[in-house]
Amino acid sequence: MIIIMDEITKRKLRAVGAIAVLVGVVLAIFFAFYRIKEKKNTTMRLRSFYSDMQQTLQYSMNLNFTPDIWGFKGGYRNADIINNYIVQYLRVEKNCVADGGDCFPDEFYKNFKNKPTKVNLSKLPSIVLNNEIALAFETISKCKKNNSVCAIVYVDMNSVKPPNTFGKDLFVFMLLNSKQTPFLPYNINVAKEKLYEDTKLGCNKEAEMPMYCSAYIYDNEWIMDKNYPW
Repeated sequence: MIIIMDEITKRKLRAVGAIAVLVGVVLAIFFAFYRIKEKKNTTMRLRSFYSDMQQTLQYSMNLNFTPDIWGFKGGYRNADIINNYIVQYLRVEKNCVADGGDCFPDEFYKNFKNKPTKVNLSKLPSIVLNNEIALAFETISKCKKNNSVCAIVYVDMNSVKPPNTFGKDLFVFMLLNSKQTPFLPYNINVAKEKLYEDTKLGCNKEAEMPMYCSAYIYDNEWIMDKNYPW
């Protein structure tokens, strides 16, 4: 009787083990497909946003000329300039340009290793669009020269919601003094190898602050390929 019970117990344990393995495989497949879908959705929205921003800035320049005469001052909020020449032509749900607010999370954004970087965007002039995409503007020059950078534009695909991570929901662009291309991914002119391999800003798992991911995706025709570290 004991021998029979032991055999029955062993069979049950083997069955439970097989079910556990099967569940694990199913969950792994589910999360793999979910991650693929999430990445594809992110790149599609990012591409659409990029196109909209190009058109918005082109429209503004048709009315207000190029950014070199808008009056940017490096290191200042430039709230009136951002509101008058950019924000008013966008579909804005929340405006945190002049007085700040909760358009961006009050925390440090993370890298792919889930370690905090030194980037906290909550104090920058920012907005949230009606599709939940948030923009923060960091003015860095008067942008008087042709093609000079007026501001770094941080783009969070879901505003304050997690994961708040470079290359997953946070991407970096540049506002340029250019009639032809006023909006481009951050440091797009860097060689493709450096966009991926740079240990400080490159789009890889080891980078301290992967700011090149928008340029990497752009250069790769808006695709997160097999080398993408997400």
